[in-house]
Amino acid sequence: MPSNAHPTASANAEQVQALSIKETEICFSSDNFESGIHVYRIVLTVQSGGSSSAQDGSALSGFPGADVFAERRSKFLMECLANVLESSRKQAEVLVFVPSKPGHLIRSDILEIRLADCPVIRGFSGLAGPTRTFSGELPSLSSFVDILTASAGACHIISESVEPETLRQELSNRLSLVLMRSGVRQPKTLAILECGKNAATGLGIFTAAEALNIKVIALDKPGHWISKPEHASWREAFIAIDRNPDDQLEDRIVAAIEGYGKPIDGIISFFDPLLPATAGAAARLGLPTGPKSAYDIATDKQRTGTFDGHAAYRISSLEEAVSVVRQEKSQLAYPLIVKPCSGWGSEGVFRVDAESDLIHAVESIDFERHGASFVVENYCDGPEVDANFVLCDGELLFFEASDDFPKDADRAAGHEGNLQTFIEVANVLPSALPHEELEILKNSLHQSLLRLGFTSGFFHLEARVQSSRMEYAIQDNGFLDLQPKTEQAANTVTSSPSAWLIEINARPPGLQASWASRGTYGVDFWGLALSFALGDKEGARALSVPFASQNQYWCQIIFIPVPKGGVFSSGDVCEDLVQRRPDLASNISRSLCFFQKGDRVPAPSSGILTWVAYYLVISRKSRQDLLEVADAVRRETHFEIS
Repeated sequence: MPSNAHPTASANAEQVQALSIKETEICFSSDNFESGIHVYRIVLTVQSGGSSSAQDGSALSGFPGADVFAERRSKFLMECLANVLESSRKQAEVLVFVPSKPGHLIRSDILEIRLADCPVIRGFSGLAGPTRTFSGELPSLSSFVDILTASAGACHIISESVEPETLRQELSNRLSLVLMRSGVRQPKTLAILECGKNAATGLGIFTAAEALNIKVIALDKPGHWISKPEHASWREAFIAIDRNPDDQLEDRIVAAIEGYGKPIDGIISFFDPLLPATAGAAARLGLPTGPKSAYDIATDKQRTGTFDGHAAYRISSLEEAVSVVRQEKSQLAYPLIVKPCSGWGSEGVFRVDAESDLIHAVESIDFERHGASFVVENYCDGPEVDANFVLCDGELLFFEASDDFPKDADRAAGHEGNLQTFIEVANVLPSALPHEELEILKNSLHQSLLRLGFTSGFFHLEARVQSSRMEYAIQDNGFLDLQPKTEQAANTVTSSPSAWLIEINARPPGLQASWASRGTYGVDFWGLALSFALGDKEGARALSVPFASQNQYWCQIIFIPVPKGGVFSSGDVCEDLVQRRPDLASNISRSLCFFQKGDRVPAPSSGILTWVAYYLVISRKSRQDLLEVADAVRRETHFEIS
């Protein structure tokens, strides 16, 4: 590993110029995979005299007009020098990624995405900005600086002991897709309605926009964080708008866009209640969109249930709910689900096992927050999944499913009148359901999207497998996980497995699941959604290709729910965990603490459901190992709410 005290550029320019190439080989060729990228494995050393690969200080010069990339290149060279000097053999190995076809990367950070968590490399440095165009001409292999200057990025090989075949397999798995597009990347302008709760939740969206050379017109309520000066570089313009999802929202969106006075290429929202109005405004402005009628159904839980053939009733009062459930013709039978017709984040969603629960549930819904109507429908007890789909002109380009572990409400029988919620506690990627049941989910849910009228875009669906051959149970290792049903339980199943649709979200999942899938499969959901909003189907096709192996590891999203309201008395619980348990750090790919010390924490009883923190925990060994590590992370997360 490089020393923390790296040599400075001013003091070591002479030494950096002495870096020379000892060996060079192509360890990944675009000729084999049509990726448009050659990857060179280079062994560097320092020569003691004579000519070097860098002349006249050019090693520390930058790309014209790209200071940030000049700094990155210089920093990478200094890291190379430090690695050589600290090596007992006085050499270091690096990978350099050089486009072999003219044009631009499908997104400027695609290499960072595909190489994230790669076990044989470290310290990737991206050298391709969103406007950079490559000639496709391969550089002279005698000069390291020439190779680096022509490259889209470079990284260090983690150890000299990495076998060439291991390296080739890793690169083939990650880079077997079209990485280059011809010509110059043209700038686009995209309006985003509702930009997230804070910068942390919006990071993935705005990172994707920058990498795709998209100028963002942010539409949000006055005083929103995206309007602040410190985030001015994230947007081209900010337009204050009343985004209350009423009947006039579509008109306000159109007026705001027309009032902006400059051309835009698309409009998008990532918040379910705003999707129908956004689609309607896009259609009126002649911008790419799906049918508004499809969004109208997808964002209404009762209409979604009815569309999928469930007995789902729209209710507007407690008295009506009790009356409908008592009617034999309603085809409703306990246990039931009660939830707002227009809700989000599992808020106001309850399982009810008796009429007393039904009364308690309806009285617990925040109607001011989620609207006046709610739905009552039957509960399906099969294993639940989160399923993500990418469609282009009806064709299924990408599908993945994760296991949504049982929530408190799934185990609510015998809860003695205390309603439990459906707030998420854990998701595991990829799903452990049998191939047959995953195929049933994929095909059935795909057809549901098509019947609804959706043919292109990104879609996040929640569903269960009715009459599944699997169930959750405590394993021999003491952890809850899916396993085949016992013979006794299996004998009670009289029908074949089928998909039970819970909801359709015509947008990517929340930040936790989106980051998890990006790491696990190498596919960034936010970039896909932005591409479809601009009508860039060619780009979407390229960005929807997962790793050749599908997943690079097992991943669990650990949600740490808020247990009670009060004042948050701890600091960053994720950082605290890593400091106390450094042995767990290598298994944590990403984490975020949602509260700072002194923040007011809403009580779950208020109807607002949230988490203290989340972690993305990974394992390359096995799903069982993942569950064990995740359990340790959950147990070692300490915080206080006073």
